Amino acid sequence: MTVAAPSAGLTFGSTIDRVRAGVTCPRCRSASDPGEPFCAHCGERVVMVRAGRAPADVAATRSLQTAGVLVLANTIIGALTFGVVFLVSDAARVVEAALFLEGIKLLVVGSLAMVSIRLGVRGIRDTASGGLRGRGRAIAGIVISAIFALLVLVSSAAVVALYLAR
Repeated sequence: MTVAAPSAGLTFGSTIDRVRAGVTCPRCRSASDPGEPFCAHCGERVVMVRAGRAPADVAATRSLQTAGVLVLANTIIGALTFGVVFLVSDAARVVEAALFLEGIKLLVVGSLAMVSIRLGVRGIRDTASGGLRGRGRAIAGIVISAIFALLVLVSSAAVVALYLAR
């Protein structure tokens, strides 16, 4: 059925046109208007699916990928810290160099952990209805990021305590 405004000659899309557009409600499977975020029939949130991947799947995957980058960044900065400790011959400068590199590691790894956790939470929230995949990747990204963020916080606290104890 097509609804037409008699005076303006405007035609609005029919249910068949909306079904062809590929926007259906995940709960009741009725056709939904592509411009509306919620189903007009049951009120469920309708998520647009583009190119075969759901947005929650992408957010969850990016959470896990960011957690992997976090591990890599932590390894690189840890290797730099280890190298600086061996290269600096002055004992007083070793603690200062370690404190500086721990600050950099805290900023870099903390920022990556925050991004990874936010993406993971968004992935979990979007998969709450059970209609979208990626919940396991979102949880793994959050767990890995939280563990490394905690390790970096403990490491930074230990270096600051060492610096203050001198």
